[in-house]
Amino acid sequence: MPLRVAALCVAACLTCPAVTAAQTVSDLRPAPAAPAAPVQAVPDSFWTPFKAVPDDFARLFTTDTVRILSLGAAGALAAHQWDGKGIEEASEHFRPPAFTLGNVGGGFLIQAGAGFALYSVAKLSGSDQLSSVGADLVRAQILSQGLVQIGKFATRRSRPDGSDRYSLPSGHTASAFATATVLQDHFGWKVGVPAYAFGAYVAASRMSANKHHLSDVLFGAAIGIASARTVTIGSGHARFNMGVAPTVGGAMVTFTKP
Repeated sequence: MPLRVAALCVAACLTCPAVTAAQTVSDLRPAPAAPAAPVQAVPDSFWTPFKAVPDDFARLFTTDTVRILSLGAAGALAAHQWDGKGIEEASEHFRPPAFTLGNVGGGFLIQAGAGFALYSVAKLSGSDQLSSVGADLVRAQILSQGLVQIGKFATRRSRPDGSDRYSLPSGHTASAFATATVLQDHFGWKVGVPAYAFGAYVAASRMSANKHHLSDVLFGAAIGIASARTVTIGSGHARFNMGVAPTVGGAMVTFTKP
């Protein structure tokens, strides 16, 4: 009897550590991982598109924009000999009040303000397409006017009326053509043609007001186009090539679709 009791005690002692070990290993196993929470996209802030403005200046000098600026400079240089004649003809044929609106509507504050208003309304209403257009309009205005101011302080050319020495290039013309190029890039020629027509009207208005020479508005147009092309790289639907050619008594800007 004592032998049997001793055997049972030994068996119990051998079994308990195994059970304890099994429980210990089971307790040490990691608990099943909880399902990961879905990652929510952080919406763009209202000012996100305008953070690209420094990059616009950095990306300005591409093959495309350098060609446009070079053609504009060549056209302005060729038209320089007709600057005086251009002012005379503009004063004769483009008289106020019909050409007063261009001196207001082509201004940087009007052009940039209209673009910012479009962006604001479209952003608040949830229209991604129109908010993109509005943002591009504002960025193109900032870039073009940055180049215009550099040009004005670098050249120090006197205006035809002698009011100051900030004639070259025309800021109003640059603003109008920057807007026209953005609109053409997003919506095609059905919108681009009247927009460019307004740009030409602004240029004629500035000459009629005796504020700019023919060469001033030609180079201003090139700056506006190059600036807008820089801003809208990769986002447009209809591209074009620009050319400038002198003509008798002036110059001609041409746009061709590749």
